[in-house]
Amino acid sequence: MLDLKLLRENPQQVAEGLKKRGIQVDLFSIQQDLSNLKKIEEARSNLQSRSNKIGKEVGNKIKEGLTPKSNEILNLRNEGNKLKEEISILEDQEKILSLKLKKQILNLPNIPSKGCPKGTHESQNLEIKKHGKIKQIKNPKTHWEIGKNLNLFDSERSSKIAKSRFVTLFNQGAKLERALINFMIDVHTSNGYTEVLPPSLINTSSLTGSGQLPKFAEESFQCKDDDLWLSPTAEVPLTAIHKDEIIPSTELPIKYVAYSPCFRREAGSYGRDTKGLIRLHQFNKVELYWICNPDELFDAHKKITEGAELILKTLELPYRVVDLCCGDLGFS
Repeated sequence: MLDLKLLRENPQQVAEGLKKRGIQVDLFSIQQDLSNLKKIEEARSNLQSRSNKIGKEVGNKIKEGLTPKSNEILNLRNEGNKLKEEISILEDQEKILSLKLKKQILNLPNIPSKGCPKGTHESQNLEIKKHGKIKQIKNPKTHWEIGKNLNLFDSERSSKIAKSRFVTLFNQGAKLERALINFMIDVHTSNGYTEVLPPSLINTSSLTGSGQLPKFAEESFQCKDDDLWLSPTAEVPLTAIHKDEIIPSTELPIKYVAYSPCFRREAGSYGRDTKGLIRLHQFNKVELYWICNPDELFDAHKKITEGAELILKTLELPYRVVDLCCGDLGFS
């Protein structure tokens, strides 16, 4: 979520950042609402302070000998009751305005860093480096043809168990998936990461805190009878682990590696790369996650990238590293 102080005091910076991402937004109304909210909060705080003083004053005067039904006490209590009514009105206004602002701001993505390359499409991403050579194979088979020939996975039978775009792994396919997960976790834990196995069901607050809601509500599977959703990525529970905590700087950085099954509707992607193991509703993932001092964030990002590269190098898989342009950045 965007910094409310930044939106209130420097909306131009936010507008320019969003413009780089190809998003034109008028922040004037949000700025006005933020200003009005601050005024309401200050007014409510002043009235509550006065109300508290009246309560103490009434108690002191009764201790001094005044009867509860004396004119002075009754006048103070009348004033206190009027203040409570005014406070209640302001609280209602504050609640309505806060909810309105929250809905507006949660639908705005974060602004890009200063060094983010300009561009509106993935074709404008900057290639930083390549590693390894792609083997040239004559008449290569698709991965789903290989999977069928070797009985590695089955999509058709899986649709009877669940629905389309789920897959069941068999034999060496299941063994390879399990082996890759263990391999990745072993590599990363040997490099100082703490292994985490988080819940697969997460609440609305956790999804909102990681930027998944409300933006990606249609992409997520929800348990209708509970305030729970199927996790779309281990990033969500890892973000929520230390929610509402103050972490001493001496404990930083905290480095987590987590395996989790991930669930996504992939809404809107029908007809695009939907064969085999691509764009499944359920898949497995190993996530690297750091919580660090803001001054160390670029170094942390570099080391996370190197960790991912190490896996590919060890498996002798060719890859490239790209710097995403502003228009191709993820929402968070």
